Amino acid sequence: MADAAVGSLVKKLGDLIVQEGSNLYGVRDEVEWLERELRRMQDFLKDADAKKNKGDDERVKNWVTEMRDLAFEAEDIIDTFMYSKLRRQQPGCMGFIKRFVSIFDELVSRHKVHVDVKGIKSKLHELSESREVYGISNICATCQSRSPGEIPILPQLRDDIDMVGFVDEKKTIVQELVDTSKKHQSVISIVGMGGLGKTTLAKSIYNDPRVKRSFDIFAWVIISQECTILDILNKILLEKLETSPGDTIESLSVKVFEKLKKGRYLVVLDDVWRENVWDQLQKVFPDDQNGSRVIITTRFINVAKIANPTTEPHELRCLDEKESRALFLRKVFPNQNIETCCPTYLVDYAHQLVQRCGGLPLALVVLGGFVSTKPQTQDAWRKVVESMNGQFVECGERCLEIIALSYNNLPYYLKSCFLYFGCFKEDWTISSEILIRLWLAEGFLPVKDGKTTEEVGLDCLEDLAQRCMVQITSREYDGSVYCCQIHDVLRDMCIKKAKENRYFEIYKNNDTVDNVTMSNAARRIIVCNEVAILNYSNSMLRGLFYGVYGSYNRLAFRALKGQLGRFKLLRVLCLHTKGISEFPSEIKSLIHLRYLGFSDEFSDEFSEDVNLKEIPSWICHLHNLQTFILSCRNLEKISDSLWTIGNLRHVKLPMSSRVPPPNMGNNVPKNLQTLKGINAGSWIGNALPKLTNLCELSINEVFNDHGDALSSSLQKLGRLASLSIYSASFSIHGRAICLDNNIITAFSNQHCLKKLVLWGSLNRKHLPHNDVFPQQLVKLKLGGSGLEQDPMATLEKLPCLKYLELWHDSYVGKHMICSATGFPQLLSLRIVVLTELEEWTIEEMAMPCLKFLEIYNSRRLKMIPEGLKNVPLDQLEVIQMPKKFITRMKEKTGEDWYKIRHVPNIRMKIWRT
Repeated sequence: MADAAVGSLVKKLGDLIVQEGSNLYGVRDEVEWLERELRRMQDFLKDADAKKNKGDDERVKNWVTEMRDLAFEAEDIIDTFMYSKLRRQQPGCMGFIKRFVSIFDELVSRHKVHVDVKGIKSKLHELSESREVYGISNICATCQSRSPGEIPILPQLRDDIDMVGFVDEKKTIVQELVDTSKKHQSVISIVGMGGLGKTTLAKSIYNDPRVKRSFDIFAWVIISQECTILDILNKILLEKLETSPGDTIESLSVKVFEKLKKGRYLVVLDDVWRENVWDQLQKVFPDDQNGSRVIITTRFINVAKIANPTTEPHELRCLDEKESRALFLRKVFPNQNIETCCPTYLVDYAHQLVQRCGGLPLALVVLGGFVSTKPQTQDAWRKVVESMNGQFVECGERCLEIIALSYNNLPYYLKSCFLYFGCFKEDWTISSEILIRLWLAEGFLPVKDGKTTEEVGLDCLEDLAQRCMVQITSREYDGSVYCCQIHDVLRDMCIKKAKENRYFEIYKNNDTVDNVTMSNAARRIIVCNEVAILNYSNSMLRGLFYGVYGSYNRLAFRALKGQLGRFKLLRVLCLHTKGISEFPSEIKSLIHLRYLGFSDEFSDEFSEDVNLKEIPSWICHLHNLQTFILSCRNLEKISDSLWTIGNLRHVKLPMSSRVPPPNMGNNVPKNLQTLKGINAGSWIGNALPKLTNLCELSINEVFNDHGDALSSSLQKLGRLASLSIYSASFSIHGRAICLDNNIITAFSNQHCLKKLVLWGSLNRKHLPHNDVFPQQLVKLKLGGSGLEQDPMATLEKLPCLKYLELWHDSYVGKHMICSATGFPQLLSLRIVVLTELEEWTIEEMAMPCLKFLEIYNSRRLKMIPEGLKNVPLDQLEVIQMPKKFITRMKEKTGEDWYKIRHVPNIRMKIWRT
């Protein structure tokens, strides 16, 4: 990790020299010297880190630690100097006395940098002289390393971890689930060590078509070490309307019990750690003698026996040699025949590598991902084998050693990016958008010609996924990563490495496994539990995460009151708080801040606990701010000074009709790429055309009068990839989007536009000809459009359309037709609340790629279309539909069953009358 600390600092110094130039006054020489010396030291750090991680010499470990601490110290010197410099540039410093004080402060600041860098020089000289004593060589002179840009990006891997082996175990468990002769409710346990494939097996069983057709109610709940009973009950109640903020364990238990009584249920409790979990939960699982089942996955045999003492749990074994080879080669050579993919001259090395994994699936997956980044040469593979010559004690140690091997081989910037995953709650689904913006704020992302830093961030995430260090769980409409996860074994390593290297610490005010004794030395702190006051003395803190990333209960803000001003070098501040009614004025002094997030960044919903009414005028003091996220219901005013921050790149604001449109003026933030939640106004004509870097735009409260300005401005935005327009037609004003020819022309000129959302009634009663729609459109969502003419005639001709959603009477006609050969690329179709629709026809050869279909609360629809039998669906959801409609689709006996019997996953729910 020392090379990550030094690498990040070298990058920062280089950027500083370029950006500030002569503005560094008398300290430029010191900064340039420091950058040169640290760059030289980088050559030795990889060798030193490798020796340290092999445990060769305690002195080497101390050398690496001293080097890391020296890099942190140098970074603190530079950031403190820049803080003083930026403070002198803040508004209001007028008058002779203030100018004199400012000059005096500058001289003092420059002198301090001279003195501090002199101390760094002395320490760096000592470290340099000690290299030979410790046997640390210039690794670049002894081995041929690949530059980060040369790592091959292989074809897209499957997002799920392949299940190899366990065929017999799956067959047995599926039979236990679907056996209708066993009427009593029962618990089935899958037991095995971390990384053995318990969750992968359980997911394969959970998604099996026979299982899907045998149960009425499903729930998948990740327990982990951190979940409380309240969390678990909330997760079982998937539908948000079933819960309320005031729910207690008692009230939620009743709701869960009542929900599960409505049919035959299958609930998976994944990764149970504590014996008392089942004791506390079992009363909420009713036994109505209908064959309901609960699956538990756990590492502990005693947990399984407590849940079901009469039945032996399914204990997973390690993979045999044939299975291990198959899984390893799938990761090294994706999408190839595993029998022929490995060149003969590499077979022996492959065998040796597989042997080292001892049949542990996670170790095979991670090692396979690591080897996939290496050249397919004997020399490269031999070096991997040689690096694994140490003796492993047991499977767990073997897995950690392989993970450490992959981690140590990462470029310095990817090490920093990877360790950030430890900041998130165990088993949490992580937004790539948020993750990459945090990496950006921290300065982790390298510069690559022709790419934005956000694009570089996506490349880094794909690289980590290729190496199987993280798992991609879903992708965006354009194929980029939407969400990802990290295996809990890998997360444990992140936390361990982070604590060793002062990267971050997790503060928990309880006695759980992850409780950390605070050292007050880490660069970042994650506060997960309620504290009376944040007692943390490290004023050099760079990141503060307060109650975020998976916390169900927001923490009270009072613990931070009066504390924030101490952390003057903060770059990242994430607050998931309650009881806050105004922006803390202390934030004004955090002029290094690049990321500021209030409330839950993962949700598009309002926060009931955040009562901020105004974004203050002093927000402009944060002129390094790149990302600003705010989610609250009661916002009434946004200071126009927000738009004077030239470094702003991403702004997400709450959708609120009470907030006046902005007055951006002439000095708009030209680096802005994301603008969401802003109300329409005169700025559309004045400022929007100047935001030429916009990639994602979401505008609310759009009226007819905005049509001409909007259509004219959109033509100036050549990089726009996602556009959402929300009409005010559902408000008391009753005016609608003016979708006239000007706006349509503006859409058609958007050559990058791939996602379009139009929400509100349209003046015209039919869609225009498909030629004037953006031909590269991948995702389209229409809501409340009020179209009287079937929109499918236009939409089915869009050549790239993959995702289509028709919401809330976007079409008010009675008949809908999908023509033959229409929708050639469509993967997903959602039909939601089309209240007038009665008949739907799908002609032969229509929608040849459709995998997902949802029909929701369109109560006049008489039956599913005949042509659905020819559509290759993987998943069908029919929700809140009349009983008669559902009955026609009943397995084997329903009139329409033959139309959908080929669909493996079907979910149906009757409309509540």
